[in-house]
Amino acid sequence: MKNLKTGLLIVGLLAAAIFVYVLFVSPAEQTTMQFEESDDEIAYVRRYVPAVTISNVSTDTLVTVGQSLVTGDTLTTSSAGFAMVLFLDETITRVSPSSQLVIRSALNQDKDTNLRTQINLALGALFMDVNRRGDTEFEITTTNTVASVKGTRFGITSDDYIWVEEGEVEVTIRSTGQIVNLANRMFLEVDQDGTVESGELTDVQLSELSSEYEILDRDLIEREMRLQFRSRQGQDAEERLRIFEQEEEN
Repeated sequence: MKNLKTGLLIVGLLAAAIFVYVLFVSPAEQTTMQFEESDDEIAYVRRYVPAVTISNVSTDTLVTVGQSLVTGDTLTTSSAGFAMVLFLDETITRVSPSSQLVIRSALNQDKDTNLRTQINLALGALFMDVNRRGDTEFEITTTNTVASVKGTRFGITSDDYIWVEEGEVEVTIRSTGQIVNLANRMFLEVDQDGTVESGELTDVQLSELSSEYEILDRDLIEREMRLQFRSRQGQDAEERLRIFEQEEEN
């Protein structure tokens, strides 16, 4: 009987511990992806307008067209800098001036497409064109939101303004755990206290939001970049991409 009581006490304590953990772990901690350190190339800088910097634990470098990114790299744009980042799954990230973001991604076995990708946006803004497939995950985190993307064109700022041009985005409010689904032409803004405002955008508002990134599509020098991959089976593969760069004005 004594052993039975002891066993029941242990089970009760374990159950209580699990309850407390679930109760007090924040929504952000429950939804944020985890990644292992890796030197695998997960994305490339396809276009840029100087100046853009990529940094990691060992070095800071000025960006060149075709420069690769690995998990944990930080990309920073100057007050006049823009960047276009192309992921292996053909997702495109356009980065506005005065931005800073940390990129992480896990690849498939053949190292030629992104399975799970996370961008932590610390400063500035992004305009995304996400090519999401059924077996992939893509999320962007800010101070107070986690945006899970389901294949869409949308924008997001570090101060928690999210807008959707086309597609669908599921937004989790970190401070409250509230989930809001945004579809075509919708926006969402989150205050520091977690208060949410959402609504529908007009054609003029949509055009103004996306027009900031038009510089990445004009007055650029076209070049070709060859991407070489090797699968775990030892097979070589090559893909050719058109890349563009804008020279810094004198």
